[in-house]
Amino acid sequence: MKNIFGILLFSLFSFSASAELVFAHINEPIMPIDRGEKYEDPLDDFLQENEIGEVTGGGSSLTELGDIEWVGIDIQLKSPHENIAKVVRKLRELGAPNGSYLEYSVQGKSYKVPVK
Repeated sequence: MKNIFGILLFSLFSFSASAELVFAHINEPIMPIDRGEKYEDPLDDFLQENEIGEVTGGGSSLTELGDIEWVGIDIQLKSPHENIAKVVRKLRELGAPNGSYLEYSVQGKSYKVPVK
C-alpha cells in the first residue's frame, strides 16, 4: 500500500508541477449543479482523456442582490500555449456564450483569450 501511495503522490506532484492555472470566465448565470453538469464535468473528462489537464474548482460571481452574474472554472492545464485552443474549442462546443474568456499567466506574463 505504501508503494502505491508513493506512486500516486509522485504522479500528482509531477502533473501539478508542469501545469499552469487557467481561469475560465463563463458569461452565463447558471446554478452550481448546472455549471458542473454543463461545463465542469465534460471539460474535466476532455482534459483528462487527452492528458492535458484537469478541472480543479469552480464558483459563481454574485450581484449585490445575490443573483448569479457569471460562473468561473479553475483548470490546471499542461503547456497552456500549446493547449489553450483545445480548451477554447471544447468550451464553445459546450455552449459557452459571448463574453466568455480564459485567463492565465506564464513566466509572469498574463494572457486573456476570448472563448466567444
